[in-house]
Amino acid sequence: MKAFLEFFKRQLLVTHVYGIPVRIDYRWFIVLFLMAWLTARNIPDSIVDNEIAKYALGLITILIFFFSIFLHELAHAFVAKKEGVDVLEILLHPFGGLARLRREPDTPKAEFRIAIAGPGASFLIAVFFLLLMTLSNSLGTSVLTPMFFVLFLLNLLLAVFNLFPGYPLDGGRVLRAFLWKRGKDLSQATILTGKFGQIISFVLILFGVYTSLVNADLFTGFWTILVGVFLYDAATGIIRQVNSFENLVVENIMELPISVEPEKTVSDFIDNFVPMHRKAIFPVAKDRQLYGFVLLADIKEKLPREKWHSTTISDIMRKIVADCFVETDSSVPVAKELMRINGIGVLGVLNKKGEFVGFVQRGRIRRRN
Repeated sequence: MKAFLEFFKRQLLVTHVYGIPVRIDYRWFIVLFLMAWLTARNIPDSIVDNEIAKYALGLITILIFFFSIFLHELAHAFVAKKEGVDVLEILLHPFGGLARLRREPDTPKAEFRIAIAGPGASFLIAVFFLLLMTLSNSLGTSVLTPMFFVLFLLNLLLAVFNLFPGYPLDGGRVLRAFLWKRGKDLSQATILTGKFGQIISFVLILFGVYTSLVNADLFTGFWTILVGVFLYDAATGIIRQVNSFENLVVENIMELPISVEPEKTVSDFIDNFVPMHRKAIFPVAKDRQLYGFVLLADIKEKLPREKWHSTTISDIMRKIVADCFVETDSSVPVAKELMRINGIGVLGVLNKKGEFVGFVQRGRIRRRN
């Protein structure tokens, strides 16, 4: 029995799209055939009177719907890559899909764009099937019209449901971007949207119980309860993960520094250094001594292009002050507060000897393995 359960926890690598692995949870196949069977059972005999044809049409409809879910997740992945965030994989599972990112986005704007891309894609797909349904209806193709209507409705529901403002739904990430933009710490915003996700999951579970007991619709009720439990587990997981960071020290979460030397010219920096490292802020250091930070935004706003050749990084950098660095044994909450205070959202990390050994940036905090 254990081996049987372990088998269904495995994932099947289907393909790579733009270098992103696409995997399918084995449990997805159960849902696929169950939804195809339900769709087939609801096709009237007046449209299709052959049982085999009904099941074939039901299977095709649900396969197209799951391809729509894949496009939803691909939209997330595409925008994430545009924002400089690597995508680990796209996973289709029994409750939908997931584009797994390597790290958090750098800014609230990037977080919003990545989050809204999925529902936006689903709305466009819904409109596409609505147009197909209209065309099919005008041509009198009685078989295709209901299929296009089902696909229109499922994609519309997918878009609307994902906009509910609770993690792990896309609407929760949109809300997190808004809270982050308004000044809340990213961790606080994540915990808050996770709690909203828990509330949404409780509502779904209660609705599922009501549907099962009062409406005697056991399948819809049971499935709604399962979705609620899945959402609750995901929301609780992210809250637990964020809270675990509160007990860490900076050494656990810092990145290895990618620094620029102070005597380098701005022109050399922009032409030869920046293209290799997709960052907006760089530490300025030499011989393990931290001097400051250079921001691409400062160069763009304060330095005319004709002066790039004659200006060094030390001329344009923001010099190091007390709230721009921490030691390796400082707590993560202290580091996050300093990043809020210093106004640039970054910190250099120094060891006990005062040597520059790491770099922490707001919105990119993650535990080192």
